Amino acid sequence: MRLRCTLLLVLVFLPAGWNRAVAPGLRAATDDPLGSLVRKVFTLANRQRRLHGVHELEWNQALAYQALRHSVNMMQSGFFSHRDPAGATLAARLRAASIRWSRCGENIFREYGMEDPADAAIEGWMKSPSHRQSLLDPLFTQTGVGIAISPDTEYFLTQEFIRP
Repeated sequence: MRLRCTLLLVLVFLPAGWNRAVAPGLRAATDDPLGSLVRKVFTLANRQRRLHGVHELEWNQALAYQALRHSVNMMQSGFFSHRDPAGATLAARLRAASIRWSRCGENIFREYGMEDPADAAIEGWMKSPSHRQSLLDPLFTQTGVGIAISPDTEYFLTQEFIRP
């Protein structure tokens, strides 16, 4: 239980120097490598959107927390899917968290042994037609990213998208 609590605290807070104009209200933890990866996924996703003429996404901390919960659930429960073992979809998880949306989407990525999981995730999503569509969808306006890492260094990344 203690490992789970420690893991959640490490993942929720982003590193010092995070752009608070982009992500207001976030508390920062220093030397948080997973927070750095969260920031990198967010930055690379917005870079792809700019390169393809789509407006940047705004950071949504509540959405990031739900993305983190999904990543941790996948890691701890041993599954890799948009639907959790109880059958809950992203839409159901967002409703349960009282997150209002008119459109929602989710990209997930699992990796082990790659040098840079953030680059690998964005590259993989851009090569997959359905994930690329979510990443570049101009109707999405907000995003949150959550990353969990297992004791054997397997990464679980979740990026959620909404239009309120």
